[in-house]
Formats: sequence, structure tokens, C-alpha cells
Amino acid sequence: MTLSQRLVLAFVLSASSTIALADPRPFTFTYDTYSEGKGNWEYEQWFTYQTRTDDDHSYSSYNLRHEFEFGLADNFDIAVYLPNWRYEETNDHTGTRFDSIGFEAIFYALNPATDPIGLGLYAEVLAGEDELEFEYKLLLQKDWNNWTFAYNLILETALEGVFRKGERNQVEGVLGHSFGVSYGLGRGIAVGAESLIESLYENWKHFEHTTVYAGPVISYTSGRHWWATLTPFFQLSSVDEEPDFQIRLIAGYEF
Repeated sequence: MTLSQRLVLAFVLSASSTIALADPRPFTFTYDTYSEGKGNWEYEQWFTYQTRTDDDHSYSSYNLRHEFEFGLADNFDIAVYLPNWRYEETNDHTGTRFDSIGFEAIFYALNPATDPIGLGLYAEVLAGEDELEFEYKLLLQKDWNNWTFAYNLILETALEGVFRKGERNQVEGVLGHSFGVSYGLGRGIAVGAESLIESLYENWKHFEHTTVYAGPVISYTSGRHWWATLTPFFQLSSVDEEPDFQIRLIAGYEF
């Protein structure tokens, strides 16, 4: 086992056993339509590990996000991302880098617990050192007995060089689809699978490639204040510059 793999394993085990992190998330790459609830606060800690691309077999990236979410109304949540950062090991660079800060808002038009289907509208803005990113999602969810089904339609636009004077901005667009299915086993444990399909376009005009990921998901909620969800993702496509494997852990604590 390499040093990178040992660090990831240690982080996952320690987070699972020590975070007293209850609005549970059944998936990590697919958003659900459970609202936070008016007046409720929640902290979410994200950890995403990515490794090995066909272009760089030594590539490893450890990405951290710190998110505070607040329910302004029973059907409207906002969230703020503290500075996201990552530690990278590549052929060209090794070290820590600032990624971005951000803000998100989610409007829940329909509730999966009281309506035939859950429906949400998601908007996010991220600002990095020289990049602005806008992301919009249509969220759909269906709960049936112990089953949870979710789908996200994703539109993302990244503007690179936006904070550099005298440079022309580079625009990348992403059209994505994420799917998730989960089954509750009882005692706060649910298992399932999810997938992510993303197509990249230069200037929203020229198609570059489509990346496909899929993997299992497991979640646990204490039923009161904290929960955690874990997804290992494997690339099923053959995009050289994208990671062959990534794993995401999200743990949340509700105040």
C-alpha cells in the first residue's frame, strides 16, 4: 500500500469513528431534495481523494470542503463554503493549493415525503484565484418504501482568467447527469449505488469528451445530530486526463 493510500485509509477510519457529526445525505455526488428546515444549521465536512490518470500515473489529490448550511425557510436553504483547498502530488507540482470559496442556494418546490416526487432547483457560485464557476442543477427524487431514487441534471460554466487583466477568458461548459439509488437496511444504515456522467465543451460549442463514473454508496445516520456517507467512484470511460479512481466522504453535524 502506497503512502497516499495509507493516508486516505487513516482519514476515512478516523472520520467514521470520531466525528460527532441530521439531515442525512444518501449520496455524495448526487443531491437529494431533503430540506434543512427553517432555522436549522448544519456543518458538512467533505473529503475527496482522487488518484492516477493515464497522463500522470503518480497523480494524487486530497480535496477538502467546509460547508455551513442554513434553512431560511422550510423549502429554501443557503450554504457558504469556507476556503476549499487541496493537496496535490503530480509530476509537475507537489504541495497545498487554495481552490475556491463559494455560495449555494436550493429551492425545494416539492417534498419527497409529502408529494409524489421531490423537486429542487440548485444554484452555486465558486470563486478561485483566477476562475469563476457557475453551476445549476435540477434535482429529482422519489422515495418508495425503503428505497430512495435521485437524479440531477447539471449545467456548469467555468470562466478561467477572469481576474487577470489583459487576458482573454477561457470558457468551459459541462453538461452532466448524476443518478443514485439507495436502500435503507434499518438502524440508520443505507446502501446503494450512484453514477456521474459529465460531458465537457470548450466555449459551450466544441465537444471535448465524456467521463463516466460509478460506484457503491453507504450511509449512516445517528438519527439525531450526525451522519456520514461514503462513495468510492471508478472511471468507466477512457478519458486520459481524468482520475481513474476517486472516493468521497461527507460527514454532517446538525446544531
